[in-house]
Amino acid sequence: MKMKKLIVFILTLSLIVSGTVFGFAADNTGMAFTGEEVKLSLDDAKKMMLTSGAAIEKAEINLKINKAKTKASYEDVADAYTTFMTMMGEMSASRTKKQMADMTYEFAKEQTTRNYDAEINQIVRDTVDNYYKLAQAKEALRISTDYVAVQEKLYQNTKSKFNLCVVSKQDVLKAEQGLYEAKVNAEKAGNGYSTARMGFNIAFGFGLMQNVTITDALVEAEISGMPLEDAIAKAMENRNEIRGVDFSLKIKELVLKETGARVSRTSATYLKAAANVMEARYLSEDTKKKIEMDVRMKYMDMIQKSSEIELGRLTVANAKESYRLAVLQYDAGMATLTETQQLQVAAYQAELNYYITLLGYNLAIIDYEQSATVGTFIVGF
Repeated sequence: MKMKKLIVFILTLSLIVSGTVFGFAADNTGMAFTGEEVKLSLDDAKKMMLTSGAAIEKAEINLKINKAKTKASYEDVADAYTTFMTMMGEMSASRTKKQMADMTYEFAKEQTTRNYDAEINQIVRDTVDNYYKLAQAKEALRISTDYVAVQEKLYQNTKSKFNLCVVSKQDVLKAEQGLYEAKVNAEKAGNGYSTARMGFNIAFGFGLMQNVTITDALVEAEISGMPLEDAIAKAMENRNEIRGVDFSLKIKELVLKETGARVSRTSATYLKAAANVMEARYLSEDTKKKIEMDVRMKYMDMIQKSSEIELGRLTVANAKESYRLAVLQYDAGMATLTETQQLQVAAYQAELNYYITLLGYNLAIIDYEQSATVGTFIVGF
């Protein structure tokens, strides 16, 4: 029974071999990208996303809203001054209210710009991410297309060997199977590239099928030269998360001060205010530790991915050389087709993996450098 199935399988593949080699349509119906070609560098893409599009429009609107909130805070300060001058019976409480209003106003005024900067950071990061993902999909298509050409050459070589009675019919079937699989992978890569192009067009505000060509390839970026200790120090000074919890702590300390001026320190109201201060103090200390941890993790991730790049580059070179030698051995009758195909697949996969690693490495550099700035967290007020 097993022998019959094997014979049927071989006969089926034999019919395929005797016919036309597997082919795929170069263009899927309805998937052509049209319109006048738009060429876009990474710098152009950043400028575009920082001047137009939904993300920057949202950031501008938030900036206006926050400025309006700042004005409201200023009005609160003015009210506090009035209260301070008129309510002589509650001098201590009024003074604290005024101080809270002053702090809220100053915090809102500064945080308005900082929140906007955080949104800009996110836009830049997303822009680079979208651009390089498209570049990576483009490289995957190139690699897969090259792989088809290599498999085609191996297939033709195997057929020639078969005609010279050097290899068996089974080797021809294996070679054609390998060519078929390579073409399927190339078609998948083509679909992935088309999908990435559509996603890119949506992200950048183009028509879905606009013919946009990115001009910058996915290449290894220069690793950040910012020392880890400097990045941590800057993060402690700049990160929005820390500014937010520290402001909350200061306000709760003033609330506790005002509460103590009004009620007994043994009352439930005062004890609750004191507990709020303790909780805010813990949150402030905990946030600083987590921010430092975040910077350290991003630094380690960047360094690790840098090492992975070196490993990936070596793996690609070695895999290609191993395949080249295997072809020579196969031509000399010293290696089997199966061994040669396995090394060919290894070279193909190594190159694909290299560009995936390269994408992650380039983004890791941005993540590390942004971790020392305001970050991407928005603080409400």
